[in-house]
Amino acid sequence: MAELRVENLNFSRGEFNLQLDRLTIKPGEKVVILGENGSGKSTLLQLLCGVLHGMGEIFYDKKPLQKIPVSERARIFSLLPQFSEVIFPFSVEEVVLFGRFPHTDGNRFSDEDKKISEQQLVQLDLLHLRERQFNQLSGGEKRRVMLARVLNQESPIIFLDEPNSSLDIRHTLEIFELINRREETVISPVHDINLAERFFDRFLLLKQGQLLADVSREQLTPELLTETYNVVVTSGAPAFTFQHQ
Repeated sequence: MAELRVENLNFSRGEFNLQLDRLTIKPGEKVVILGENGSGKSTLLQLLCGVLHGMGEIFYDKKPLQKIPVSERARIFSLLPQFSEVIFPFSVEEVVLFGRFPHTDGNRFSDEDKKISEQQLVQLDLLHLRERQFNQLSGGEKRRVMLARVLNQESPIIFLDEPNSSLDIRHTLEIFELINRREETVISPVHDINLAERFFDRFLLLKQGQLLADVSREQLTPELLTETYNVVVTSGAPAFTFQHQ
């Protein structure tokens, strides 16, 4: 398992600036990133994965990200972006199997790779779609296929950008329960605060590119959420409620 550490991270694009002085995420933590649209949630994820480049240092087990070869990064972390497209007419099974590529060393997929891939198809309720072309699927089905591919990578750190985007309620709950049970570190922006509060242990609250708070579930208060989202937040059984100020 890998520890993630960030020091003096700074990224600017136009008038937007993201700044994060210090952050350490230990192996196995389930970390959610909360904040308004444009607060820097996806930007932070992309910086941590090396998709974007800023100033400062990002370490995986004390090794700087910029010194980790791309081929090796795939064994350390996997990323589910907000939007995923597949240009070629691959089947669902093939797309999921591609998640095993970092484990092949350039060789063919093994029987073990195919067995593990089938397990992911079962977990994500995709077995009945295994022969369908990816581009023929609905938005929610595509989302589950790409999540299966990411989980199939079996990296110790998993970045999920809005994992329940386009999903119905049943599959949303199943997926959050699944990622909560897994041993890997999970770092994920999520819009639904009540889902986040139910399934994550640690909360990073971003506001206008700044880390407003880094708290546990017990420390997540209506006052913090009010400041983060600029809406009035109250708590009560069983969830937070929101209204315009």
